[in-house]
Amino acid sequence: MTTDVINFIEGLGLHGATLDVGSFDVNGSVRHLFDDYIGLDMRAGKNVDVVANAAHLPFTDSVFDNVLCLEMLEHDATFWVTVQELKRVLKPGGVLVVTTPSIGFPHHEYPHDYWRFTADALLSLLQGMEDAHAWVIEGENRAYAICRKPL
Repeated sequence: MTTDVINFIEGLGLHGATLDVGSFDVNGSVRHLFDDYIGLDMRAGKNVDVVANAAHLPFTDSVFDNVLCLEMLEHDATFWVTVQELKRVLKPGGVLVVTTPSIGFPHHEYPHDYWRFTADALLSLLQGMEDAHAWVIEGENRAYAICRKPL
């Protein structure tokens, strides 16, 4: 995770119960920004509180104020299933934030690297959410998206 992504999350000023999906700390974490934080990843390691597959989150519906999926979707073979799970565990009115490599970002395996996303792709995945915004920062070759779950 880059400093730019960490600074972006900090700038949002999010509060409340936060789930970070894909939290394994390869090169940075946002844990320090939250008082009520759960890190989930498919493998045990630094910054991982719960080991589980993101396509089958072990939580009931509508339990988190914020769900973060930072620099992870490119590693998920079934990202479209995972995004539905992210939406499912988010409380109505809660915030979902996604950052992921876009076209031009170099290949990197942690442990696999499958996909690249455009802003249009992220908006398509976030259908049914409110206030959805997505954009690509060209110099970073990174796509960002943020939205709220309808009340």
